[in-house]
Amino acid sequence: MGIKKIIYISLFAFGCNEGAEHLANDSIGKIDSLNTIKVKAAFIATHLSDTVFIKGNQIIFLRPDSARFASYEKTLNAGISEADADFGTAVSMAIDTIVNNKNFKNVSVVVSTKRFIQLIDCQGGPITIDRDTVNFGIIMTSKGKKLKAEQNIYPGEHYINVIRNYYKIKKQ
Repeated sequence: MGIKKIIYISLFAFGCNEGAEHLANDSIGKIDSLNTIKVKAAFIATHLSDTVFIKGNQIIFLRPDSARFASYEKTLNAGISEADADFGTAVSMAIDTIVNNKNFKNVSVVVSTKRFIQLIDCQGGPITIDRDTVNFGIIMTSKGKKLKAEQNIYPGEHYINVIRNYYKIKKQ
């Protein structure tokens, strides 16, 4: 192999490594299981209209957007309306508890139908989560702290307990 080929291959390899580091620092993650984020692809500006940006002590409840909901109504024929109603009841109970309890005064709540959730200041952040396959769930984040995520529909008491544990808030 000639010296020119060796130099070319070396430059190409080092150039690719530098780009890969940049990609990992500005990436989209996917919730594969609880508390797991995997690098997927570069985050690009076209996703901004379908992104919610989160900073500080935040609880994000995840619901399907109207287009996805309508699609499920057509393909599943039944079940999505009941699932959404159950989730809505549980989330309402959790939000009422949070809003009416002074111990939760430093925690904000967001209900999001956006596909991308960008957590600005959590541990390892900013992290962008692609929740394309996650219809119902909860994400909790706090400055400098590892995020906590669950996907599924649970009773309101479950969400309240998970939130208390994450933010270390004692029962009154």
